[in-house]
Amino acid sequence: MTEQKPKLEHLLWAAGGLLTGAWWVKNQHDEAKKSRAEKDDPDGVEEVCNAFGPILDQWEPEHFETEDEYVEDLFNYLVDDTDESEEEDETEEDEETDFEIETRPNTPEGQPDILIDDRLAIEVKVNLSKAERDRLIGQTAGYSREWVTWIVLIDTPESRVGALERLLAAKGLDHILVFAFS
Repeated sequence: MTEQKPKLEHLLWAAGGLLTGAWWVKNQHDEAKKSRAEKDDPDGVEEVCNAFGPILDQWEPEHFETEDEYVEDLFNYLVDDTDESEEEDETEEDEETDFEIETRPNTPEGQPDILIDDRLAIEVKVNLSKAERDRLIGQTAGYSREWVTWIVLIDTPESRVGALERLLAAKGLDHILVFAFS
């Protein structure tokens, strides 16, 4: 019986080693998915995402004719909401948070619809078709190497939203968040 105990310990050590190895591989894979912004300034990226996630969730887009009009409306909403929260922050803590928000900046990775503080790219699509979806995957895959990337879908049927999310996951791009507005 004492001979079995060392064998059992050996199995436990092997299992522990496998779990540690699996954790390390997953961690390396997650690290490889991170954008340049996340690697260079994880705290700054977290600050931008925490500031703009709730703002984006509260946005209620009006009805417009073109995607450009939706982008402009979202841009103005983000700028206005950030300005209001900065004024509140200044009175409460006398601490100012400045985020640079740009529309369609020319970058080596392309032209995201909105770029926030060189950390967060937002791409807006209206009534996403299959052809636009395929182009969107390529765009956002490129953006996600440089910045945290979010997709904003407007007037897109739930089935297409789900199909996009599944396609992103299948291509290893499940770190790209999708916000859908009707």
